[in-house]
Amino acid sequence: MYSVLAFLFGSSSLLYAQNETGTGFPYFVDFTKGSQPKEAYKPVVPGAVNNATFTKDGLKLTDAIKSSFGAILLSDQIFKNDEGIKFEFEYVSYNGTKFDGSRGDGFSIFLIDGDIPKEQLNIGANGAGLGYSYNAATNKKYTTEGLRGAFLGIGFDEFGNFKKQFYQSEENRNGISNYPKIEYNSHITLRGKRDTQYRGYPVLYTVSTTASKNSSNRVASLDVNTGKFKYEKNDTFDSFSVDIDGSKIPLNEEDPNYRKAFVTLEPSQLGGYNITVKVKAGNTLHTVIENYYYPIQLTYEDNSVKPSVFRKLDTSPPKKLRIGFAGSTGAATNIHLLKNLGVSKAYAAEATDDLYTTCKNKSITTTPLDNDIAYSILPYGKAAVIDGEVVKGNEYIDYKSFRFLTKEGESIPNNPNYTYTSEEGTWAYNINTGELKFTPVSNFEGIAYLRYDIKGGGRDGNEVPFNQEDYRSFPALIQVQVINDKTCSKSFIISNQNVTSKIIK
Repeated sequence: MYSVLAFLFGSSSLLYAQNETGTGFPYFVDFTKGSQPKEAYKPVVPGAVNNATFTKDGLKLTDAIKSSFGAILLSDQIFKNDEGIKFEFEYVSYNGTKFDGSRGDGFSIFLIDGDIPKEQLNIGANGAGLGYSYNAATNKKYTTEGLRGAFLGIGFDEFGNFKKQFYQSEENRNGISNYPKIEYNSHITLRGKRDTQYRGYPVLYTVSTTASKNSSNRVASLDVNTGKFKYEKNDTFDSFSVDIDGSKIPLNEEDPNYRKAFVTLEPSQLGGYNITVKVKAGNTLHTVIENYYYPIQLTYEDNSVKPSVFRKLDTSPPKKLRIGFAGSTGAATNIHLLKNLGVSKAYAAEATDDLYTTCKNKSITTTPLDNDIAYSILPYGKAAVIDGEVVKGNEYIDYKSFRFLTKEGESIPNNPNYTYTSEEGTWAYNINTGELKFTPVSNFEGIAYLRYDIKGGGRDGNEVPFNQEDYRSFPALIQVQVINDKTCSKSFIISNQNVTSKIIK
């Protein structure tokens, strides 16, 4: 996947904007210009200050001070929600102070109805609400409406309160009332759709990332038929902390404090979505939530009222979506910093960064598409994604869809020979084999950079819809290190799916 000069918080200002089809896909923004992107909106926070700031390091939602809150909505970037969505982003929650044994509070990324008029957009409750859910406090001083148009909130919940039921004068919302203390902190939690101002937003699924793999309480999931929670075991991933115990931003994935999240909503043939959440901690990719089924209707227990009431909730997805972020601190604190947000269709092609090494004055022929994938539908060529069996693999890439991009991510028009000459050397791409040859200029030593993107559609490029522009991949980065060394007699490759390359310039 896309990375910026191969390390977490680099200096690229790439904005991979909406394509000509008007679906909003693919989209990328790195949040490192130090200024607010034109499509972003900084909402007013009732009773608080919106501390979100755009820095050279990324979008900083909170400082490591008590009761800090920040939120950003990508109000002018609307995504057509017809065949699912996936997004990825890098984050670091760091330099915090503990309260009751944990830092916090955490941050959320959420999907909201894209048809909500911009002037009606708001932000949900701060603190444990993480800007998504409501606070129906009996003390009206603290009452806050939930996020309007809310469809799905994903909480990266360091302290653990995003999933919690509250019933007290200053905090009141539905949730889980009796989660065991030992598994309480460091959760990733899904909350569902809005019903009214102070109703809905039910907890769907929550998992402790630090609990033992043998714990029978690592997961609580909503039984969408009964409205009750089921406590479950999940031994499919190793433990890691949502936040980090450190005061510095990690440089690359070799640092165990590196964090990157991947979220996919794939359409289900039953209606609704299958949700998968993965987190890369250091150089290990953890599948934290796998294919959780989010139906088009569910039952939940509203325990924000006494006695509690079981309610039906229409959770059918909106036709259009927006994305937003929010972060909170309380007595426990953290700096919450995000960058490199990429958004695409659920079945867009996926291009992966590659690192090669060659000798000075020696050409190298590479195959960068070997670890890339595209999607297809069985039977081959079936037009509707949700009606067929979706498969993925390298064989579904259209070699002819390869595009040269500058290292800043801008498109370079291809000539008939698919060649591009930079100051470091000449790149020549073979549309029949997918091979890419790099010839360095005479006596060049250092790192040559090139970005590219691809589409699916099969080798002939004819399969609809994967041959369309809104199924194009995010940019991937190719780096060729040209060295003058006695050990460089043979070229080699370091390349991994979803792993940031290791050269730092």
